[in-house]
Amino acid sequence: MKQIILLIIICAIFSGLTSCKKTEDVKVQKTPTSHARDDTLEKAMKSASRDLRRLSGAIEGRDWVEIEMWTKELKEGIGYSCVELYMAEHRGISSEFVIKGSQFYDAVRKLTVSCKEHNVEVIDSEFNRLLKTCDDCHDIYKEKEDLPLILQN
Repeated sequence: MKQIILLIIICAIFSGLTSCKKTEDVKVQKTPTSHARDDTLEKAMKSASRDLRRLSGAIEGRDWVEIEMWTKELKEGIGYSCVELYMAEHRGISSEFVIKGSQFYDAVRKLTVSCKEHNVEVIDSEFNRLLKTCDDCHDIYKEKEDLPLILQN
């Protein structure tokens, strides 16, 4: 009886070892995640725009969990991806860019605090303030793009 059990165990071990692929043969595919960074400024801005629309919907519905989540996504999308990509595409940054970035981060922080406190009165005004920081920054850089190339340098 012991011999049969031992034979079964040995067969199971050998069949398991021979049926497994070697580690060199296993190929791992990368799958995109929601936190994967976009490789171009245009893609990053589209992603940030989508996050902003989702944040707006969450604020309208007073969904506190989603407000906090989309605020964080927007902060990472604009605050990190877009800013880094913008700085990579443009040589150096202006003090105006730093000021607008600071205003953006302040608006995000206040929006997050009002969300955690479930403060209905403040959340709308803080969201509007956040939108204003976006509009102000876009207006400045749209003006720069409209300038003739000779004046930009």
